Amino acid sequence: MDIESHAESQDQTAALRVIGQELADLCPLNLEIEVKDDRFVVTGRGLPESAQADSAAAKILSKIWKALIRHDPATDLIDWQLKSVPFVRTYFQADITRSDHLRSSKRTAANDLPEIYSLGERLRIVGRMVHAKGGELIRLTKTLNSVAFEYCDRDGSVHSEEYSAEDLYRIQREFYSQRETGGESLSIR
Repeated sequence: MDIESHAESQDQTAALRVIGQELADLCPLNLEIEVKDDRFVVTGRGLPESAQADSAAAKILSKIWKALIRHDPATDLIDWQLKSVPFVRTYFQADITRSDHLRSSKRTAANDLPEIYSLGERLRIVGRMVHAKGGELIRLTKTLNSVAFEYCDRDGSVHSEEYSAEDLYRIQREFYSQRETGGESLSIR
């Protein structure tokens, strides 16, 4: 991989984290990110802006969690889906870089393990997996329980993979334990 495309795949990892952080307040039920040159086109379904304005994402998620415990989860999920609204966002690499620099002072300490259940961290882990394989992200699809993605490898071949939330958690733990011991590679499928 040449230096320019190596830098691009590192930028994709940061870009995915920033996109996840910026979309977290929407509490997306699902989303799709498509990479087109220097932009990331994101579509999905999330909470309506009125629900976002009424309370913080943490409060909303807490209410949803409590509702799932007390009620039939299938009914509550359907209700949440019915209340969700579609969204479309386009992020340009230059804007993502600026936002990343602004957010850098708020990041956790280097030894702290980021919260895997945050959208930004889930997307970041996917970026790291694609980067570890020497690939360039083409498309990413996230549902409540999994993340699937397509990427182009060094030879131009397109690959597709899907991981559950549990798989992403395991991969994140592996990555950070290797980082602490000085290891560089992830043991990804």
